[in-house]
Amino acid sequence: MSYLGYPMKILIMDDDDGIRMTLQDILELNGHEVSAAANGLEGVRLAADCPDLILSDVDMPGMTGFEAIQAIRKLPACQHVPYIFLTGKSDRKDQRKGMFLGADDYITKPFSTQEILDAIAARVSRLLPLRERIEQLLADRQLAASANWSHELMTPLTGVLGGLDLIEMEADSIKPGELKELLGLVREGAERQFRLSHKLIRYFDLEQKKHSSLKTETVGCSAAEAITDAANGAAQAAQRCDDLRLQWQCASGSVGLSPGQLTDTCAELVENAFKFSQAGQPVTVTGSRVAAGYRIEICDEGPGLSPEERTSFVAFKQFDRNHQEQQGLGLGLAIARATAELGGGELQLMDGPSGRGLLVRLEMPLAKT
Repeated sequence: MSYLGYPMKILIMDDDDGIRMTLQDILELNGHEVSAAANGLEGVRLAADCPDLILSDVDMPGMTGFEAIQAIRKLPACQHVPYIFLTGKSDRKDQRKGMFLGADDYITKPFSTQEILDAIAARVSRLLPLRERIEQLLADRQLAASANWSHELMTPLTGVLGGLDLIEMEADSIKPGELKELLGLVREGAERQFRLSHKLIRYFDLEQKKHSSLKTETVGCSAAEAITDAANGAAQAAQRCDDLRLQWQCASGSVGLSPGQLTDTCAELVENAFKFSQAGQPVTVTGSRVAAGYRIEICDEGPGLSPEERTSFVAFKQFDRNHQEQQGLGLGLAIARATAELGGGELQLMDGPSGRGLLVRLEMPLAKT
């Protein structure tokens, strides 16, 4: 891929022949390779050729610019391509919608040649350093699903930066209600970034503990309390409290993990159960004493996993991502397995009791008293 200072492959989508040809002339005169589409459907087809940057009109026949960006962002090679909307509208709601869908900038028609060139330079220079650092880290560690990791880390930042850009541009005239809405967008992106960062830190911390020769003694925690906190928190976050079924069978017992470790692990598993099942379908969480150990089970009625998938999951790999369209880094099961092993237990995946959905079983030895 080419970057700032070098010829770039740029895709233009605009149903206005005059604007499309003018943009093509401007960009080609500045040394860029340009492909052009008169509508969103054609643009999505051309995006499969992996452009370095996309300029897109919003109002186009057949497929709008908003619909086009959603389709293009699903293409693995286009998940982090800078995307700039061109529009004759100045409505902030359109701008917010574009930023929320992952656009990097919004230029209002009519525009000058310099505005276009400056916008391209600003977007690429802003995104390039962080993306290079992420991709280099992935290459060094030879981790799977590098494109997904890069995309997941970049997307929340795009929303934060886009919201801050709009606030800065409209600082003198923005109304309190609009400011509150924009700040909500910034907070949403920042909180998502925090959750992703926290998950990465947990995963690598567990990996360090697994390979460390220094063993730390952990005071046991109440399994029932950790499970309850995790399950209720995940249900509230998913807005599916009515779907949660907590079941106890001789539930008292302590396991050899810290409260934070067990709560985080259970939260990951319950969060996955809600993510991969429909609203209205129950998610059952069970805690029980078995022999000299403690068993935690999380069961959903979603699509489940094949036998091969249940035995081959690794960090940074998501199953059927294009079909499910879920967000995330594919770390939940890897974190749960590493945590179970840290406490001397194991993680098992199997079909749900009715042959539908996924049953996740966490077996842990009881803490020594």
